[in-house]
Amino acid sequence: MYYLIMKKNLKYLFFLLFIVFQTQEPSLLYGQGEGYSQYKLFHEEKTDDYFVSISISPKNPVVGQQIFSINVVENISKNPVENLKIQVFATPLFNDNKKKSPALSSAGMKGYYQAILRLEKKGNWVMDFEIDDGKNVYMVSEQIEIFERNRTLNSNSFSYGFIVMQLVFLFGIGFVFITARRKRKQLSNK
Repeated sequence: MYYLIMKKNLKYLFFLLFIVFQTQEPSLLYGQGEGYSQYKLFHEEKTDDYFVSISISPKNPVVGQQIFSINVVENISKNPVENLKIQVFATPLFNDNKKKSPALSSAGMKGYYQAILRLEKKGNWVMDFEIDDGKNVYMVSEQIEIFERNRTLNSNSFSYGFIVMQLVFLFGIGFVFITARRKRKQLSNK
């Protein structure tokens, strides 16, 4: 009998967990080659021949892996540019130790290139994007601030969702055991 009561209470717990998962809205965008990633526009610049648009993931850059998605189109025709050699350099402000990564193109998304860098130090970094089309080399530069890794940084929905799920789980388990204990006392008193 005890197991039947516990089984019934577990059904309620799983139903509650199902409801919580269903109410969280999906806010992830599909990113080229990286599964589900969230990108935000990092920098746009018009050079002599090209319009360069750079996005970054994660949206709030923290210490660790950064993904840069670089879109290059021709200024006049607005056609995507292929067969470019793009190098991405990251230099911590007031330091000469550069990090470097090539940006690789995608056959499925013409004109898009991706570079992955591990920035293991918080603070300001200078990002240099060197675009080589075989005739000319263009340099696009911008500064970025990398924050310390923290689950509650900028109060994003993941941190609150994580806390809520932990509380629901703990209260659910507590509810199941307290209800089962009460029912067992009732059965033993009969």
